[in-house]
Amino acid sequence: MPGAPLNPGSTDTDRLLDRVRKLLALAESPNVHEAAAAAGKAQALIATHRLAALLAEDAPVRSAPIGQEQLEASRRLRRWKTVLAAGLADANGCIAFTRPGQGRVQILMLAGQADDRAAFHAMWGWLVETLTWLSASHGGGRGKRWHDDFRVGAALAVCRRLAAAATAPTEGLSPEALVRLEPALATRAAALDRYAREELQLRKGRALRVEPAAFEAGQAAGAALDLG
Repeated sequence: MPGAPLNPGSTDTDRLLDRVRKLLALAESPNVHEAAAAAGKAQALIATHRLAALLAEDAPVRSAPIGQEQLEASRRLRRWKTVLAAGLADANGCIAFTRPGQGRVQILMLAGQADDRAAFHAMWGWLVETLTWLSASHGGGRGKRWHDDFRVGAALAVCRRLAAAATAPTEGLSPEALVRLEPALATRAAALDRYAREELQLRKGRALRVEPAAFEAGQAAGAALDLG
């Protein structure tokens, strides 16, 4: 497994996230497909380093402490951002959720291990900017609701592909490595599930209602992006 292990607060983590940010710097390219390809490569790079850490001989089969933090707060959280946060969080071993704040404020939160949350943040800002640009380039003259529904569809399409990029590094592993990984991955997943159940007590969200044409256009645009 290439790459240094991903250890929270270590220079290895700093180097990894620096590489991720350099990849996503391609977002400044006028070619959106070139920029999007960087996202898939960055997600695969994060996953490769995470697996390397779990395969390290001295890596304990236990979960690191789970914490939570605020992503955004608003009286009207954008639906597409909650969809994007949920998908990106899932691809990086985290949970994104909303909770009420003071008054009518709604807060978008992120929970997970420190290294997983750091990986999420390395991708989050870039993806928000990319989907904003994508709807602007496809929906000139459209209203806010159209753009929101377009971005919901695009976010779902992009996150499905990021999830595939996150699991791709396991395909090249030997059966022996997969056997060693299974208990570590199961332990991390169980710890996150337990935290969500006992600490967050999350309830199932309401189904999204979207304009079909805008949603489908967003899904098509998100699926067409070259994520490398």
